[in-house]
Amino acid sequence: MNAWHSVNKQKGVGLVEVLVALLLLGIAVIGFAALQVRAVSSTHDALYRTQGMAVAQEMVERIRSNPQQMATYRAGLSGSATTTSCISAACTAAAMAQFDIVAVRNLAATSLPNGQLGLVTCPGAANLCVLVSWNATTPTVGSAAPACLSTTGSYIQNAECMMMESY
Repeated sequence: MNAWHSVNKQKGVGLVEVLVALLLLGIAVIGFAALQVRAVSSTHDALYRTQGMAVAQEMVERIRSNPQQMATYRAGLSGSATTTSCISAACTAAAMAQFDIVAVRNLAATSLPNGQLGLVTCPGAANLCVLVSWNATTPTVGSAAPACLSTTGSYIQNAECMMMESY
């Protein structure tokens, strides 16, 4: 009887064990897929922040190369600059400032989704802030979204923008 009893013992894997293993594998695959989606989203966010910082740096460098036209830069960024060419040697400093505004606005619009450029007085300081925003955020100072900066000078939660101070 002992020989017969040992022959009937299970020697493989049961159906329950296989189903539990498949369930655990399925959960792991779903978790990995969610992690990949989050990684792609973070990569896009980092790309936009890098491009936004490059656009802001471009504007700050243009302002620093033409400092006597600070009022023109400020007025042009809050208004509508229309000068699209300043290649000739007869280009004045004011025309260069208008050209810079148009060129950097175009750069923001082409390198970022709904890219926008703004220049405001930094909250709590006398410096000028160059704001570059994308998607639904606007390059403004306000108390809530869609503004980029709060009135205290900090980024508004979930704002998609970059700020760089100029002198």
